[in-house]
Amino acid sequence: MGPRREVYERERNEIQQQYAQHNLDKDMAADYRSSLATDPKEHVRKLKTQNRGLLLLLVLIAVIAAVAFAIS
Repeated sequence: MGPRREVYERERNEIQQQYAQHNLDKDMAADYRSSLATDPKEHVRKLKTQNRGLLLLLVLIAVIAAVAFAIS
């Protein structure tokens, strides 16, 4: 009874691993497709917003540095 059970357990584990790998591949493919589905105009708008934010941060740092320099 022992060896049969081990063979059964090993086969069951292999099948579970195959299902897990299949589901992982399927999920990764779906995520990849969804990442490609973004509208180019929306992407450009998002990049412009990020650039404006970074520019604002840079201006803020420059103003703080200028004020600190003027005070000292």
